[in-house]
Amino acid sequence: MLQLSDSQLATMWTQGDSKAFSRLLELYKDKIYRLAYRMLRNKSDSEDVVQETFLRAYQHSHRFDASKNFSTWIFSIGKNVTIDFLRKKKSELSMDTNPNPFQDVLPFYDKLTSLEKTPELQLIEQETAEQVELMIRELPDKYKTLIVYKYFLDMSLEDISKEVNLPVTTIKTRLFRGRNYIKRKWGSLFFILQSLTSVIIF
Repeated sequence: MLQLSDSQLATMWTQGDSKAFSRLLELYKDKIYRLAYRMLRNKSDSEDVVQETFLRAYQHSHRFDASKNFSTWIFSIGKNVTIDFLRKKKSELSMDTNPNPFQDVLPFYDKLTSLEKTPELQLIEQETAEQVELMIRELPDKYKTLIVYKYFLDMSLEDISKEVNLPVTTIKTRLFRGRNYIKRKWGSLFFILQSLTSVIIF
């Protein structure tokens, strides 16, 4: 089974092979954890995201299209689960809801440099990370997947190339165009939000 591709493993899993699913879990659990931790900044919550992600995948195996990349599907589930956790944290901290999600970012910018992470600052970080994530989700697909792989999952260009079956030169070009797309659409707002998270794109 070690020689099988992700697509082959996923196909075997959808046909009832539990060992194939276990192998996929081993291959992707750390990647999903890193994705969640970048957004949540909490080890326990990130571990919960991994468990919930694979639970949802298992429960909805019938929705997986074997002609598509398993990685894209599982990362999509992981991102949605992470956003659910962000919203849950926001509710738990019981801060007033602001109709403008960006309005309170600037006044707290300097506070975030403090080493002390109060519940208030933790919430600001989480909300900010959520907004960056939502911006990324609005990117065209040809840019979005590559940006997630490169900047959220810290994958090398070579690993991305193997994952998406594109030459490294094409990946570099699309990453460049994706960054320019972000600059044009959101301008300085994205730079401000990005500076408050660990996701460094520029």
